[in-house]
Amino acid sequence: MLNKVAIIAIISLLFSLVACTKETPVGPTADGKPNVVLIIADDMGWDAFGKYPGTNGLKAKTPVLDSLAQSGITFPNLWVNPECSPTRASIFTGKYGFRTGVGSAIGGNTGGLNASETLLQKFINDKTGNQYATAVIGKWHMSNNTQLAAPEQFGVDYYSGIFTGTVPSYFNWTKTSNGQQTTVTTYATTYFVDDATRWVKAQQQPWFLTLALNAPHTPFHRPPLHLISDKTLADDAASINSNKLPYYLAAIEAMDTELGRFFRSLTEEQKSNTLIIFIGDNGTGAQVVQAPYTSYTAKGSLWQGGINAPMIVSGYGVDRQNTTEHALVNGTDLYATIAYVAGAGVNQIHDGYSLQSLFSEPVAPQRKYAYSELFGTGDGREGWTMRDSRYKLIHLANGNEYFYDLSVDPFETANLLSAALTSEASAALSAIRAEKLQLQ
Repeated sequence: MLNKVAIIAIISLLFSLVACTKETPVGPTADGKPNVVLIIADDMGWDAFGKYPGTNGLKAKTPVLDSLAQSGITFPNLWVNPECSPTRASIFTGKYGFRTGVGSAIGGNTGGLNASETLLQKFINDKTGNQYATAVIGKWHMSNNTQLAAPEQFGVDYYSGIFTGTVPSYFNWTKTSNGQQTTVTTYATTYFVDDATRWVKAQQQPWFLTLALNAPHTPFHRPPLHLISDKTLADDAASINSNKLPYYLAAIEAMDTELGRFFRSLTEEQKSNTLIIFIGDNGTGAQVVQAPYTSYTAKGSLWQGGINAPMIVSGYGVDRQNTTEHALVNGTDLYATIAYVAGAGVNQIHDGYSLQSLFSEPVAPQRKYAYSELFGTGDGREGWTMRDSRYKLIHLANGNEYFYDLSVDPFETANLLSAALTSEASAALSAIRAEKLQLQ
């Protein structure tokens, strides 16, 4: 008969074998839940950044973002909305705009998010027992101008930034926080990174930070010279107005420089335990867009130049490095993705699917169709668009339709509806229409 010591030894051995053979858990490590930083650039399309095939114009100098891409995954097929407010609303609710009522930039005919919406920050803490400190620093633009305390009322622990779509000047702007407004004269990008750095250093628990920079959105300025490489860039209105593109690219470079400072402020432990997601909220503005996009197919449109924005994921849990992942992605997917990584226990919610499985290995994507829309502008570009892995349909509110084969025409030059469709294209068109009906 085995003595007590032997029995204990055998039990211990069995536990060891189970521990060695069980599946590696996906998500937070035993050391604690991961941090998440979501960085949103404003009006930054593929024409000004990254190695996107077919965009061969002038690119901003972005060594920090380039390094992020080398250490992680670039998603070239992210679809957002053509304007900033609906993109942000879709990220933080996980819902398409027709469900939230936010279909264009807030102001004029478009109101803010309804108070009944459960934003991502609150959802995570509801599901994890308030384990996360949350902050939005930078641009909000999801509430009406009279709802100055809305971020905090939606469950965001700390908000500090601009409440509207832009600033009158990067060097003189109004900051909103906890319902109060003050004037700030620090260069906006620098201030937001300063604020983000201070906030992170003060945290004693896992954190989810949204760093929603207003760069490189208008107005166009020369950034502080220590943030850019071209020290000869003029700083007078006549020079800026005669050629806005260098100033737009300089704003991206200044943002990249300041992001490098933010990343350097993290401890080694934080760096290894932080998921980094970088996106653009829509395409480049018409004033500075570069070929092959045009002013009509840039920001504010349902064409690729308006809704196909950059996305990079790196850091915690991202095992694939220097990789391009062509899976379809919607802005709504960030809700499910971040919630899943934070331990909220969802892989799909509302109109979003978690991308977390793609961080480690290429697997069959969950999303077969991507969707975007624009409404509330009162102009001729309102409507919706949907695509599968190859074909894309644009349906405008005025009845006009455009159908493209993105596999051979990624910049939408030939409307397939101008001639007879192949049987494959016709089947794809019918499937897209049927899928759109399912969204009603």
